[in-house]
Amino acid sequence: MLTRKKWTEEDKRAAGRKDVDLRVGFRKAGYDAAKADVRDISSRGFKIDTAMIVGEGTEVWLKLPGVEPKHAKVVWVNGFQAGCEFMTPFYDAVFDNFLSHAEAA
Repeated sequence: MLTRKKWTEEDKRAAGRKDVDLRVGFRKAGYDAAKADVRDISSRGFKIDTAMIVGEGTEVWLKLPGVEPKHAKVVWVNGFQAGCEFMTPFYDAVFDNFLSHAEAA
């Protein structure tokens, strides 16, 4: 059985978070997709503003431009913001490519 590790502050810093302002598709299991705003992102996870009610442990999917939907789990919630960890992190080269296209848009 695969055990998921909780993020530590050191992990968050090591992941190289990038401030962004991206309007994306976002959904949780059993619900239709809605729009939400990604505020920062790393190869391991993201922070999102969403009107969708989510709680810690909720499984979600994020549809970023030019990338297949990414499965993630909510690790913290504060009001309408949530921090999520990708179930499978981006490969560095794929993440760098995504960022270069996102910044150009």
